[in-house]
Amino acid sequence: MKTSRRLSAGWLLALAPLAAPLLAQAEAPQRGGEFVYSVSQGDPATLDCHAGSSITTMLRVAPHYSTLLKVDPNDFPNVIGDLAESWEISDDGLEYTFKLHPNVRFHDGSTLDSHDVKVSLDRMRNPPEGVFSAREPIYKDITAVETPDEHTVVVRLGAPNAAMLEVLAAPTGCIYSAELLESDPDYPARKVMGSGPFRFVSFTPGTEWVAERFDDYFVEGRPYLDRVRSLSLATPAMINALASGQVMTDFRGMTEQQAQQVVQTRGDEVEVQYTDGSHNLLLLMLPNVEREPLSDPRVRKALALALDHWGGSKLVQRSTHTNAVGGLLRPGSNFARTPEELAELPGFSKDMEAAREEARELLSEAGYENLKLNFLNRRFFPYVGVFVADQWRRIGVEVEHEQPEDPQFFARRDNGDFDVILSAFSDFAGDPAIQWMSLPSYKDNPTNFGRFNDEKVDAYYEAIKREMDPAKRKEILQEAEAYVLEQGYVYPFFWGNRVMVMDSRVQNYKVSPSNWVGLDFGHLWLKE
Repeated sequence: MKTSRRLSAGWLLALAPLAAPLLAQAEAPQRGGEFVYSVSQGDPATLDCHAGSSITTMLRVAPHYSTLLKVDPNDFPNVIGDLAESWEISDDGLEYTFKLHPNVRFHDGSTLDSHDVKVSLDRMRNPPEGVFSAREPIYKDITAVETPDEHTVVVRLGAPNAAMLEVLAAPTGCIYSAELLESDPDYPARKVMGSGPFRFVSFTPGTEWVAERFDDYFVEGRPYLDRVRSLSLATPAMINALASGQVMTDFRGMTEQQAQQVVQTRGDEVEVQYTDGSHNLLLLMLPNVEREPLSDPRVRKALALALDHWGGSKLVQRSTHTNAVGGLLRPGSNFARTPEELAELPGFSKDMEAAREEARELLSEAGYENLKLNFLNRRFFPYVGVFVADQWRRIGVEVEHEQPEDPQFFARRDNGDFDVILSAFSDFAGDPAIQWMSLPSYKDNPTNFGRFNDEKVDAYYEAIKREMDPAKRKEILQEAEAYVLEQGYVYPFFWGNRVMVMDSRVQNYKVSPSNWVGLDFGHLWLKE
């Protein structure tokens, strides 16, 4: 007979959204006001949380949707309940039973129940034909979702997964209306309707997004704000808007120099917040292994060896806060290598003359001494292309730097129309089993945009998910990291150092290593 372990009453209280996040201020929150923030990363390619692979989607739609669980915005990476009021995990780690809050309503007045949760989870883990699930790999261990009654959801796994609670707390795990999914072809890619703290009002592409308080939100007393509005601004305009008080923040963050520019203008009207350690975001360059000569591991390794991360970090910090040196494991995390250990891996040598000489020899051996490559980059990250072109030029590789608009970028990415492309480890979660979801083989994983197939990488990824002992997980992770970098499947750029400027009127916001966390804004209030 299967046995279960029940969370203690104290834990259940801590996990309920009514009790978290705890307000940092002793004074009672004030109701009312409009929270205005900028989005300096362009318009979303889709309004579908499940399909959006860029934070540009969630920066707009997150306030409109609920998720089963969520990461506590004031205590990263602790997982708390959202729609789930409580839960139990079986002793064998294969069964998660969730009790939902009663009386949850969608913005159209219909009731949200366990069927909506099941349909949404099934859509993410096993998308129907014509539906793209950007994070499908992290749901692979779910074998079934059952609904014993309208307020109970049972998630069954085929094998234990050390990161499953974080998986179910993904900010992109929006719970949709099952009825609307079936009846409206515009939902959810072009129509927004959820059960979150704010309901959709309007979207003017390239200009603004507007939301207003949902009075029937299931968390009593929330949200505190009347309205939420985001303005679409390029980075220079965003800095000026912050300095003039037109907007209250930009969740992308900024360089230290930009932050101080705002402080010089506004003084104590703003607050600068920093993450404790590096930001979860790692920008990457991915070679397309289906294209010659990038199918040759010698060429891929040569490109890795040419990268001077230690010297490059000092250069790029002038133009970006994404400048922390690290491999595939977040610097400062429990799993990361020391700088001395990292220097032993391709791309992290401190003897660049020797590393680049080895790179030239590998290219010569492979027959590609005068190599030309195109680098497909998003237009918001020009400094990555500048860095790559400069580094690879030093071993005789010419780079064509392309920066199309997002729709064309994503279409070419999905079609494999590139030599090397910009990508990233998504930063909404801290567990490597989630951050590395793009590494399993392309044949079973459409989010592996480098298109490589490697059974050894698959075996590493499987072991990472199953191992519950932190020390053993660290050993597996570091061995896997060394193998992936040696094969040249991934070229790390840099990890982020998150610098946030927030208007001092905004209360109960705490910067975390993830800029995806806390975007429903239900906990924020304005001190007037």
